[in-house]
Amino acid sequence: MTCHDVERWLVAAFMAFTSSGIFSVRPNRLQPNDPEEMRATFDWVVFSGEVLGRGSEERIALLTWARATARRRIKRHRRLRLLRDVPGGTVTDYCNEVGIWRRTFDRRRKRACERLANAWNERNSR
Repeated sequence: MTCHDVERWLVAAFMAFTSSGIFSVRPNRLQPNDPEEMRATFDWVVFSGEVLGRGSEERIALLTWARATARRRIKRHRRLRLLRDVPGGTVTDYCNEVGIWRRTFDRRRKRACERLANAWNERNSR
């Protein structure tokens, strides 16, 4: 598992759950037959809370980025309903709202992504 893989799964989660805020997705109750198999898409949001802490700045940055990226992709492909029903805005909007530099945001997002990839790899190497 790499940081790129983590980002891909989180964006997929927000593309699948377009009306979800970053804290509202609940864990999957289904279990894969193969324990080595990838968790369900929306379980990555829950896994991020387990590893990073539910309200950590790193987790908020990563999930905000994933939701904004999903929104941009949906808008570009115009496959789903209108975006006005999808919560959240851009990363720039978020940074302006909370008063942080984009560089700080990106460092937090990258750190969170690396921690999730490492936690996944460590868990599966046991």
